[in-house]
Amino acid sequence: MKNSPSMFYLAVISRNKQREYEEIIDGKLEAFNFVAFHEKHLELGNDQVMLLCFSNPSVLDERSGGLVYVECYPDDLACVFEKIRLDISLKNLGEMLDSIDGFFTGFIVDNSRIIMFRDHVGAIPCNYRVDAGSFVATSFRKMIDGSVAHPPGRMIVWDSGLFKIHRWYRWRVFSGDYVVELKNRLIDVFSRCLPDSFSLSFSGGLDSVLIAYVASMLGRSIECITVGAEDSIDFQWAEDAAALLGLRLRKVKVDQKLVRDTVEVVSRYLVKPTVMDLSIASVFYLVATNSVYGYVVSGQGADELFGGYYKYVKIGREKGLGYVKGVMMKDILELHKTNIERDYLVVATTGKRLIQPYLAKKIYELALSTPVDLKISLEDDSGRKIILRRIGKMLGLQDQLIWKPKKALQYSSKIQKLASHLV
Repeated sequence: MKNSPSMFYLAVISRNKQREYEEIIDGKLEAFNFVAFHEKHLELGNDQVMLLCFSNPSVLDERSGGLVYVECYPDDLACVFEKIRLDISLKNLGEMLDSIDGFFTGFIVDNSRIIMFRDHVGAIPCNYRVDAGSFVATSFRKMIDGSVAHPPGRMIVWDSGLFKIHRWYRWRVFSGDYVVELKNRLIDVFSRCLPDSFSLSFSGGLDSVLIAYVASMLGRSIECITVGAEDSIDFQWAEDAAALLGLRLRKVKVDQKLVRDTVEVVSRYLVKPTVMDLSIASVFYLVATNSVYGYVVSGQGADELFGGYYKYVKIGREKGLGYVKGVMMKDILELHKTNIERDYLVVATTGKRLIQPYLAKKIYELALSTPVDLKISLEDDSGRKIILRRIGKMLGLQDQLIWKPKKALQYSSKIQKLASHLV
């Protein structure tokens, strides 16, 4: 798999604004000098010009009067996107995207028409802004003032100044043995998405333990990395889990100075981050900077998909399982806003690539179909991620790994406690 992250800044504007936008782009990309940007200019119809700054995409296919640009993984998806016709209809493009098993963000420029598309969950960041007579899009919100996230599972069309959003993704409902089906899908997805060698953000909790365990079964080379204060419980949990799994563990110990220095770096790239954002971003940044591999793998998304947060139990007790199902759905649909861009970006600043296998379409869709009572129990405070625990049992995980209680990483690592003094 291609291990270097991709970024882009696309502007389609009237020709008389070209110099103005070139200066704006240069100023915005100055903060992203950890990558080498290349430039493309295309003359379009209606007296418009396309300005594109980019680094290391999976696909950049320039053709007469237009181009196709895509960032995707697994890497074998590149050959699919290279076959797109510039004049493809929205119906045919939607059908093609629906058939793809993987993650992607991309766009087609054809004369005065731009079509942008994004995968089912928004695993690769993409943002845009529409002004009078111009369309601007980019990887990260920090690159464009006033930009908004491209909604996952949608195509954005800007054609001669007219703007529309079309939905291409509708998830497939599953009915059957959810536990067995999820076990099979986890193994299938991990086999397809996990690189031969990678660093795993490892807390000793169930999400990262399942990735490590299955990846070991599949013969992958794994380096587990745990970040925390010297007296954090994460170190003990991670040491115990790594020993039981027979895996290498690297411990990154933080203190007030390291957290301060890390927060200073990650805050340059985030828009209005909370203390929690800075804490989680700091963990990912430190995992990535200490990784010996080009890939960082994370279990992010499993809490939202399978009921990992205690708040779900609390809300369920107060308002019932029907209500908490709606809360879970809202959290899942907002993942691209709340978590994905933050984590993807701070890993990208280190030159590494972030992979989040729990967000794969096969797992995502089954999670949406899974009944809430297979995710959480209202009778037991530790009754969360029930279905994942059952899968761990089926796969032969030790009970102490399956049932180990776990707090959110920003608390158990004590990063948020250290970061809170800095904001």
